[in-house]
Amino acid sequence: MTTAGPAVPPHSTLPRTVAAAALLAVALLPAFFVLYRLSLFNTLPRDDYAPYLLALLGRPGGAFAESPYAYRILSVLAAAPFYFALPVIPLTNTPPGLPVETLRATAAFAMLAHLALVGSAVAAYRLARDRAAAPPGVALIAGVLLYGLSWYTQVVAIDPLALLFITLGLYLVPRPAGFAGLMLLSVAVNEKILIVFFLWLGLRLLLVPSDRPVLTLPWLASLAALLLYGALVTGLHIPGNSYQLEPGGYLATLRTNLAAQISARGVLLNGLPVALLLALGLAGHRPGARPPTGPGWRLFRPADLLMIPLMAAVALVLTQFFQVGRLVMHAAPLFLVPAAGMLSARLGSPRP
Repeated sequence: MTTAGPAVPPHSTLPRTVAAAALLAVALLPAFFVLYRLSLFNTLPRDDYAPYLLALLGRPGGAFAESPYAYRILSVLAAAPFYFALPVIPLTNTPPGLPVETLRATAAFAMLAHLALVGSAVAAYRLARDRAAAPPGVALIAGVLLYGLSWYTQVVAIDPLALLFITLGLYLVPRPAGFAGLMLLSVAVNEKILIVFFLWLGLRLLLVPSDRPVLTLPWLASLAALLLYGALVTGLHIPGNSYQLEPGGYLATLRTNLAAQISARGVLLNGLPVALLLALGLAGHRPGARPPTGPGWRLFRPADLLMIPLMAAVALVLTQFFQVGRLVMHAAPLFLVPAAGMLSARLGSPRP
């Protein structure tokens, strides 16, 4: 079996992709205002990175974040250009007393989330086209699926940027150097990116021996990045979330999380996203439902379904309360292309 990765699309594809992403970002601009309002009014549970951004920029109202949020410094700095570029955007019934700096920082993260959502959808389209040889209709469905599923994460914070990196990482898996570079950046973007790739690539190496020639180097890159993150956390002592570094507390966290799952909130925030992703994964991996992949290996396999319970287990042990659905949904890019192929067939489009 050849171990060559899928062919890289012509360089002329990149300008067209960027132009399409820009046009889509403008067309979907109302989503920015939705995200901004949800953030400003604290309508959804979220990690508020605005004070951290203000602290990094030396603006009034800033406060440095605790662990693990402080280690995601590149995700926070990614919002900095929008802090300076966007005007102050007051909304109807804006909570009184909010400083201008807070308004600007909140709007900056809303714009970052909006662009990351669009970027993830476009990256999913290119992933389907270039890595799975999917026809345009199937690739379009894959992009729409990821855009919709992203709203099951903490969409008003930095999760959309993590999903963008995960989708780009899948695209770069056949190119070890590019993938390793992305993993290195991810150390300071979001540790969930590293967890997804370390677990997924590890599963594939363990369960699908024929993939080992292609996936060993990417897995080693994800392992090295995860070890680097671990060294950063243990070497740079930032207070907060100490339970994640104390194995003795994992059992208590697990018990607390399991008890939370039986509530209505647990069903909606955890059970529903997990069930939805599992249903899409199972449907997409039926025989004949997947688009053909590139020469020599298959990027999407039924073994990937094990990522769903594995990510759920990680969330139950390492996070608190209602984070299972959000964390599991970070694995969504693994299932988009097979699910899109199934939906295309169901909708009557020509089978790939």
